Amino acid sequence: MMVKKLYWEIFSSPYQADRYRKMNGKKIAQMIKICFKKPIKSFFIFALVLTIPALNTSCALRMFQPPPEPAILQEEQLPSKVAILPFVNRTSNPEAGVLVRRMFYNFFSSLNYRDLEPFVIDENLRINDLYTDVTAGKNVSPRQLGQLLGVDAVIYGDVVSLGKIFALVYSDNQAGLNARMVSCATGQTIWKLEHTIHIEEGEVPISPIGLATAVFKTALSHTQANHMKAASELCMEMVATIPNPPGVSEPPPRIQALVHNGAGRLLVPGDYLKVALIGDKKQIASWSLPPLINNLPLTEKEPGVYIGAYRIKQKDRLAHGRLMGFLNGKTGVGSQWMDTLGPIKIGNPTVLPSVIAKDYVLSLDKSPYLVKDALVVKPGAKLTMEPGTVIWFRSLGIIVKGELQILGTEDNPVRLSSLGRSTWKGVFLDHSFGENKLSYCAISGAEFGFRASNSKVSIQNSQFQDNVWGIVMEESSAEISGSLIRTSQKSGIAARQARILVNNSVITENSSGGFLLENSRAQIVQNNILNNGGWEMKVIDDKGQVQAVQNWWGTDDPIKNEIIGPVAVKPILTTPIEFNIIE
Repeated sequence: MMVKKLYWEIFSSPYQADRYRKMNGKKIAQMIKICFKKPIKSFFIFALVLTIPALNTSCALRMFQPPPEPAILQEEQLPSKVAILPFVNRTSNPEAGVLVRRMFYNFFSSLNYRDLEPFVIDENLRINDLYTDVTAGKNVSPRQLGQLLGVDAVIYGDVVSLGKIFALVYSDNQAGLNARMVSCATGQTIWKLEHTIHIEEGEVPISPIGLATAVFKTALSHTQANHMKAASELCMEMVATIPNPPGVSEPPPRIQALVHNGAGRLLVPGDYLKVALIGDKKQIASWSLPPLINNLPLTEKEPGVYIGAYRIKQKDRLAHGRLMGFLNGKTGVGSQWMDTLGPIKIGNPTVLPSVIAKDYVLSLDKSPYLVKDALVVKPGAKLTMEPGTVIWFRSLGIIVKGELQILGTEDNPVRLSSLGRSTWKGVFLDHSFGENKLSYCAISGAEFGFRASNSKVSIQNSQFQDNVWGIVMEESSAEISGSLIRTSQKSGIAARQARILVNNSVITENSSGGFLLENSRAQIVQNNILNNGGWEMKVIDDKGQVQAVQNWWGTDDPIKNEIIGPVAVKPILTTPIEFNIIE
């Protein structure tokens, strides 16, 4: 009980920025009252009456937009074997290229082309030092790619949007892709299309893909669900315009969606992993979850709807599994679908104690771990998390008064997340005098992804997604490099009377600003800072202690709308930095 009381006392005091926001809101309300000399309620209703028809008209116009029209330049001589190359990501969302390409591949696999699996393509490109060139959009010869991959044609793709685009009046969820199929022999374009779709907040799904997403939305965050739905609709519409060659035998059956209840949660012994595949009726359906499950049959309960389940056994463990679905015809011709909902985690958790008073190591072989209440690392003790460690939290989180070492790797990152849909409190350094380090760590679903008070920390190659606050530093110092701070409900990085260095990182899609800095010394260099709600950077300071030069803001003049307060931003980058995500 003492541990729980301590935890709530520490986290109950809101960050200073909330007080500023509320004070500013009151001042704005008072100013409007003075200007209009009428109640605020009347003004708000008047504004709402003007706004709603405009948004409804926008939505209605999009509903009546004609289907996309592709350019088909060589339909007479269609290729036989095609490789879908890694897509170039030109968005603020670091996951966009991977997600949209995977969804495009899923729909394309139902056409009469022979296609290579993405991991085979990527492995060959990396071995031949071409992967980075392709993902950067550099001019790589289709003839060279054809010889290397053993294909007749390649598909290039540029993802131009995916996710929430913040605007002055409303936010718009959209997905956009510019794709083309090119002959490896001639270098000529066979098919090309640029297409964008828009999905309003709360829009009712009207396609099987949207319906499947809605059914399983409880397993996903709101952001993930919107991204997946947008990518699905976009790729389904685009692939439908690709010319389909006549099949040598019967055409492969089509898959429209694969959904399951395992994303964003921990499945323990006794739980059921439930799977549903939607596609052509009267086929043979199955699914796999390597290396745990291989070709488990699915039963057609309704025409074209195949379902199945697997009960988790006591010995089953899987830190980061990816599900695959298969639909085969009677002659053996088939299609497959790569799961896009998210990785599946299975295992009987190791319950951690509430207090760690001496050095303690968490390892992959005993993962996943579970913190039922709070975990306090006392002064003089060091908590170390080895590569691949997975920790789930029921409600509170970790308070570190000693030292924290999170030592993930690129291939085996450390993951900390909430067990279920509730928000946990996060990771908090409280007067920690140790050499704290976070490396290749992914933290999600917390009130504070990471928070420090009177402490020092180094954060490298880590990700903070879908938290209320991303990173909060109070009277502390931090070096943050190679990290992603994204989709926070409030600010991505907030600092009060702190010293921070941020470089080679991406700060994007945070609803209440990218940076919020109060009386802090900050050096922010070589980052992508864009598409944050409210502002990209807000500084509450009259000493001009923030240096934010050589960053990419997604615009030529960030000072106009995106910067509030005394910040040195020029010179700026004209192109974004390259960034790799933790999958």
